[in-house]
Amino acid sequence: MPRERNMKNLMIASMPKALALLAMVAAPTFAGSSATADPAVEITPVSPYQIAGDLLHTPSNIKWEPYGKNKRAKVVESEGVPGGQAIQIEVKRKPRDPWDIRMKAEFNRDISSGDNIELYFWLRAESIQKGKETGKVEAVIGRNVKPHDTVIVHEILPTSEWKMYKVSGTAGTEFPSSESDMGFNIGLMKQTIEFGPFYAIKAPAETPE
Repeated sequence: MPRERNMKNLMIASMPKALALLAMVAAPTFAGSSATADPAVEITPVSPYQIAGDLLHTPSNIKWEPYGKNKRAKVVESEGVPGGQAIQIEVKRKPRDPWDIRMKAEFNRDISSGDNIELYFWLRAESIQKGKETGKVEAVIGRNVKPHDTVIVHEILPTSEWKMYKVSGTAGTEFPSSESDMGFNIGLMKQTIEFGPFYAIKAPAETPE
């Protein structure tokens, strides 16, 4: 797929410094059902310096890629998102499964059983399927080999307005970075989604009172 490889290289090379923390990924056939979309996942925007915990990825060395057929991926100018640019993914035809079109990236910190993981990200729907009021994506972090279990799989319903979201989950077992990834499943409908900065965090352990 030379064209897809060229697009990947173009997107990585075009990534502005302001979006250096962007890591977009969607995992393959992960087990478990999506959480019901919850307005509570929309948060007041925060900078990465305000987020407590340790990044699971190295901001300056994220290697991510769009995946799947019947999609178009490019970097676009977009007003209202930090950095002024975004990754735009157009789903030209709805695939059989949501993970058939996705953005994926590796992370370089292992996740241990009991770790609390948080994903912070900017998201908006540039266009949506006729008859729908919002777009639909799944924020995911989990294992990319069998049994395809997850730490997080959460449905988000983005509108045309840029918003920052936060979803979280607790690991029930270990997730070595060598067999796990993070990002978004996008193939839930015909739509065009734009992604801004993304932060995957291992939250500090709670201190007993």
